[in-house]
Amino acid sequence: MYGKCGDIESSLSVYGSASKRTSECCNSLITSLLHCGITDDVFEMFGLMVDEGIEIDEVTLSTTLKALSLTTWASLDSCRLLHCCAIKSGYESDVAVSCSLIDVYSRCGHFELSRKIFEILPSPNIFCFASIINGYARNGLGSESVCLLEAMIRKGLVPDKVTFLCVLNGCNHAGLVEEGKFVFNLMKSYDIFPERQHFSCMIDLLGRAGLVCEAEELLQQAPGGGDSVMWSSLLRSCRVHKNEIVGKRVAKVLMELDQEDFAIYLQVSNFYSEVGEFEASLHIRELAMARKLTREIGHSSIEVKTYR
Repeated sequence: MYGKCGDIESSLSVYGSASKRTSECCNSLITSLLHCGITDDVFEMFGLMVDEGIEIDEVTLSTTLKALSLTTWASLDSCRLLHCCAIKSGYESDVAVSCSLIDVYSRCGHFELSRKIFEILPSPNIFCFASIINGYARNGLGSESVCLLEAMIRKGLVPDKVTFLCVLNGCNHAGLVEEGKFVFNLMKSYDIFPERQHFSCMIDLLGRAGLVCEAEELLQQAPGGGDSVMWSSLLRSCRVHKNEIVGKRVAKVLMELDQEDFAIYLQVSNFYSEVGEFEASLHIRELAMARKLTREIGHSSIEVKTYR
C-alpha cells in the first residue's frame, strides 16, 4: 500500500519491523521499490533473498526482470543470470516470468532469445503475444508484428489497446503506412477508441512518409486536439519534407500549446530559418531569452567491456 502511494520510506519501515523475512514480505518490498522507480535496490533485495535462502517465486523473478528491463546497464550476462535462476527454481514456463524474459532479452538487443522463449510456450495468452509483438516492434520487424497480431486473432484471443499500440510502433519503425492504417482502423472493430499514444504513433508514421496533410488532419481528431509532442513530431516531418504551408500552421499551434519549453522555441526558430524567414526565427529566439528559458543538458551512457 505504501509503495503504491509512493511512500517508500514507510514501506521500508514496515518491512524492517517484520519479525521474520518471508518471501511474501520481500516480494512486497521489491514490487514497492519497482513502483517507485528504485531499480538498483530491487537487485539488492533479490541478492539478499538468495543469500539468506528465502524462497524465490514467480513474483520475485518477474518483478526483478521487469526492473532489469528498465535499467540502462542491462546486459546479456545479467539477463542470463536471472534466466538461470528461473530455470533452477522451476518457474521458466510461468507466464509472467516468460513475458518478462521476452521483454528483457529484446530490450538488450537479443531478440532471437525472446523468440525462442515465446515459441516453447505451450499456450501463450494475450500478454505473451503483447510481449513478443513489442519485441518485434522494438527491433524494427514491423511486418512480423502485424503477422503476429493476425495469428493472435486467429487463435481467438482479443487484442487490447496495449497490443495495438505495440503493433503500431512496429509499423512506425518499419515505415509501413498501409499496415499502420489497417491496424489503426481495426481497433474500432474491437470497440477500442484510439488514445493519445495511438494517435501520436500514427501521426509520426504518416509524417515520416511525407503525408503531412493527412497527418495534420488526423492530429485534429486526437483527444484534446493533440499535445505538444504530436505537433512537434509533425513539424519535424514538415521540415524534412519541405512543406512550408503546413509547417507554418503547425508552428503557430505549437507555440500556443507550450510556452515554457525551450526545445519548442528552438525547433520553431529553426523551421522559420530553413524557410528563409530569418526575422521570425530571430524573434522567437529572443522570446525564449526574454522568458529566461534554458535547454536541458542531455546525458549518454555506454557499456565498456574490458579484457585482461
